[in-house]
Amino acid sequence: MRLSLLVGFTWALAGPAESGQFYERHGVAIDGFDPVAYFEDHKAVKGLPALAHVYKGSTFVFASPAHLAAFLQAPERFAPQFGGYCAYGVAEGVKAAIAGEIWEVVEGKLYLNHDPQVQVKWKAERSALLRAAQAKWPQVESSTDVYP
Repeated sequence: MRLSLLVGFTWALAGPAESGQFYERHGVAIDGFDPVAYFEDHKAVKGLPALAHVYKGSTFVFASPAHLAAFLQAPERFAPQFGGYCAYGVAEGVKAAIAGEIWEVVEGKLYLNHDPQVQVKWKAERSALLRAAQAKWPQVESSTDVYP
């Protein structure tokens, strides 16, 4: 059943989309959204190029100096899980692109998804999918293929 859901993504295989440890598009992580805003503002907020910080080789941008300062104090608290790739995709065994506005914080961890339909599937079976993603991430992490 999960394989059929994966096929429903209709992704085409793409080349690597990363330069650092986290998924990046156009040179920034999380589609240019501020990782701290998900926790502090409870919404997706675009970061500013002038407030950028490189963490583990990936560039994160922030909406305010306060958010940048919070990230500098505890980057592991705010960095997305599974390298910022789609959590559902990781549960299915692949790296997949995300939309920065499709997210949720669960038990203090940031999870991103590919699109609204994928997030509905993720939320419906979150516990089982989270266990699967955690188990598969070490192998998925080493893959250079990313589904757009």
